[in-house]
Amino acid sequence: MKIAEFCIRHKVTTILIFVMIVIFGLMSFSNLALALLPNMEFPMAVVYAVYAGAGPKEIEELVTKPLELSSRSSENMGMIMVTFADGTNMDTAALNLREKIDLAKSRLPEDCSTPTVMTINPDMMPVAVYALTGRSLVELQSLAQDVFSPALERIDGVASVEISGGVSSEVAVVTHADRMAGYNLSISYLSNILTANNLIIPAGTVQNGTGTLTVRTDAQFSSLEDIKATLIPLPTGGNVRLDTLADVSLRQTDPSNIAKVNGNSCVLLTLNKQSDVNTVQVARSAKKAIDQLHEKYPNVTATVVMDQSDYVNLAVNSAVQNIIFGVILAALVLLFFLHDAGATTVIAISMPVCIISVFLIMDLLDITLNIMSLGGIAMGVGMIVDNSIVVLENIFTHRSDGKDRWRACIDGAAEISLSISASTLTTVVVFLPIGLSKGISGQIFGDFCLTIAALLLSSLFIALTLVPLLCSFLLDRSGKSQEQLIEASASGGRGSFAKRAMERYRNLLAFLLKKRWVAV
Repeated sequence: MKIAEFCIRHKVTTILIFVMIVIFGLMSFSNLALALLPNMEFPMAVVYAVYAGAGPKEIEELVTKPLELSSRSSENMGMIMVTFADGTNMDTAALNLREKIDLAKSRLPEDCSTPTVMTINPDMMPVAVYALTGRSLVELQSLAQDVFSPALERIDGVASVEISGGVSSEVAVVTHADRMAGYNLSISYLSNILTANNLIIPAGTVQNGTGTLTVRTDAQFSSLEDIKATLIPLPTGGNVRLDTLADVSLRQTDPSNIAKVNGNSCVLLTLNKQSDVNTVQVARSAKKAIDQLHEKYPNVTATVVMDQSDYVNLAVNSAVQNIIFGVILAALVLLFFLHDAGATTVIAISMPVCIISVFLIMDLLDITLNIMSLGGIAMGVGMIVDNSIVVLENIFTHRSDGKDRWRACIDGAAEISLSISASTLTTVVVFLPIGLSKGISGQIFGDFCLTIAALLLSSLFIALTLVPLLCSFLLDRSGKSQEQLIEASASGGRGSFAKRAMERYRNLLAFLLKKRWVAV
């Protein structure tokens, strides 16, 4: 049985199938993650190691060269870029890279940090950046570390929160050289004494009846006065207070970076999201958490420096508007040329159903709503109407030949099913290989090409099933031909433009057939 005949004979079944497609398509649309860019993973890894106090020359000789592939040496840090072949599994590559680095760690200086391996991924871009102002940098740094950062890290989808721009407090011990020499003490000796007096050590357990108590020695300094009152044993016997040997004070650390917003110093909170999560949802949850914290700390202002969800929403809204306008304009153009409300209704129904069905395919293929996939939908809107119009017009032709509506819909769709299938597949095979390809180009344009291919295949399926069914309900030209309809509309004061256009087209076609060299 022909597919169009099956759909028309089993109207209820066909309608229910498309109702289910629409329902599941809308559910898939609500489940699709919103992102600015497609999921990409570049075949590159970065290895960096920090060696505090070393200059670029020392970093190059002591850190970079033992690990070197392609590197960059700067003050305090060496960075190495490792590029792999396209299609490399970066999880496996990073694991192998860490194993190689472990073999070279013994050649690094003792004070050098353990090299860190990091893959490059667009998902590493921060979701949002907030600037905290309203208090001193020391207070803001403390609030950011103890309050804001833990609250944001508890949000579902947030991978980490980085803090920058603030300063911390430290205890400065400035010794008096003459007093130290007089007591025959060295700075290293003083440092060891302070370290030994600032410890928390577990001391085992003690049985207390039927229970067991954990014991620990708490010898940490709790205030600046505790540090000043620390007793320093002398080599000759006796003790001396620390404030006798040195000036002890609380001071700010030297800032390693400076952050300003609107000319004012601030502390920056940078939110990084987990991979494959909804960017807009994470940013919205972060904003809600910031608003709640602002109620608890009204004198602290959190200014949005960057919010990636704004760009995502802008791209999504722009693409959705283009899709809606495309559907409306296509229906209006069809109404202008065909002068048939039923035909316009068929297209106005088939186009949204086609777009909604694509959301279902995107969900199955794990494609996010990003500027590439939405661009593919916006571009494909102009293509999906072609198959439906061709089927629609061929059904009109069979109807104008005197066939009844049921037979015209079946024969009209069956006659050109092979032709529109071939024309659609020739376009699909252009985009599908790019969408399925590996490497950087496949990652960047994969969502774009797969979306267009899904859109075209959906339009073909709808043109051969839903359009004939809708035509059997909505179309009735009473056996009139295209020319008769134009004449009728022209006699009623309408369609004169279509009549003149038809006459000019006939005259031009006759001229080109007689003067074929002009056409060539």
